[in-house]
Amino acid sequence: MSIRPDFCDRFRCRAADCRHSCCRGWEIDVDARSAAFYETLPGELGEKLRRSLQRDDDGAHFVLTEDGRCPLLRPDGLCELICALGEDALCDICALHPRFYEDVGDTELCGLGLSCEAVCALLLGSEEPLRFLDEESGALLTMEELLWRLGLECDTTRLSYGGEKPSDAFLARLAETEAIDADWPAELAALCAALPGLPSPLPAGPRYERIEQMLLYRQLDRAESVGLEALLDYAHESTAFVAACDALYGPDAEHLRRWSEQIEYSTENVEILLRKRN
Repeated sequence: MSIRPDFCDRFRCRAADCRHSCCRGWEIDVDARSAAFYETLPGELGEKLRRSLQRDDDGAHFVLTEDGRCPLLRPDGLCELICALGEDALCDICALHPRFYEDVGDTELCGLGLSCEAVCALLLGSEEPLRFLDEESGALLTMEELLWRLGLECDTTRLSYGGEKPSDAFLARLAETEAIDADWPAELAALCAALPGLPSPLPAGPRYERIEQMLLYRQLDRAESVGLEALLDYAHESTAFVAACDALYGPDAEHLRRWSEQIEYSTENVEILLRKRN
């Protein structure tokens, strides 16, 4: 069985219109098949690809420019490789992003990562309850129904964010995570300083229920190892963090995208937030 959020089919990369290109700021690993293909390409593009590849014991990756960009990212925001050869020429990680695939038992959970601004816009562009498509039957499932199918039972009231502020313990763990860039620690410190003065409850409603359930869905493959209760706490506290940012600065999908960029793409950072609360 394969499951995916109901908005996935509407995803389109913003390419040159993206303000936060996934082609900068990340180390881009190149799978062996693609690296071998790039070695065979003739002409100026082939030479550039070979100059841009670095190999070590872990495999091959692109050497980023001094400002942290993929060497194939053009000034207009488009990919030189796609423009020349089409999307089939992309290495696996570039072809996959921002998609993810995780197995829970015999069920494959598919989705789109929230570090992508186009994905955040899709998630937050509706106030309808989040639904998950069973690709085999065509049925649309609520989060409660999905958890039941996966053999994960919980108190359904835990699936609805009610405006609580993030706990001090959660914020302390958040401060322990490895920063995605030099700005993150200052951003976190500013929010923590402002938090006591923010209204209580924080903003709530359908927007935050969709966020909370998507954050939970993203980590369901960890349910067996850490338990569903830990995942529910993680999703709830992380949603509270996004709601606090919205309360301080005004509702903005960038707050969710920024949180995801900091947390969801680091296994170590996720594990820090999943630690049992005191």
